[in-house]
Amino acid sequence: MSDAHDSIQGVRDALRIFLSKRVDLVLFAGDMIGSGNCYTFEGFGIPIKLVFGNNDGDRVGLAREFARVGGEYLGDFGEIEAGGLKIALMHGTEEPLVRAVVASQLYDVVVRGHNHHAEVTRHGKTLLVNPGEIWGYFTGRSSIAILDTASLNVEIIELGRFKTFREILKE
Repeated sequence: MSDAHDSIQGVRDALRIFLSKRVDLVLFAGDMIGSGNCYTFEGFGIPIKLVFGNNDGDRVGLAREFARVGGEYLGDFGEIEAGGLKIALMHGTEEPLVRAVVASQLYDVVVRGHNHHAEVTRHGKTLLVNPGEIWGYFTGRSSIAILDTASLNVEIIELGRFKTFREILKE
């Protein structure tokens, strides 16, 4: 998941789905925003690895509070082994960097966020996954992605529809 932008309800909805689908590991691709979101993960029981996004201001507080509930911040870029796959986790603020990481073919999967658009595309041996945004007000759609590491199938799951900021401003 990515781009919660302090949507505690969106994070809560995502976690319920992850539990119901028996997810083994949650990856968060940046822009959680506030460390208060960590309380949503209390007693969650599934490991979570996170990277910072461009809107995450209090990085020390985020890392401290998420560590308290079992989360692990990996900095601005994370390398993860899961299900026999080498996975890169990044927010994706710099598009040339995202393209370079994907083009390097060093990873089986690259998980990114930032642009709020859900995307699953194959680039040679590398699968690029953007779960979209938890927040929902940029694209009008709140979503997450679930990757089956055995088959490399990705399911984009919509959590809800929202009026975008542009729609709200036109009212």
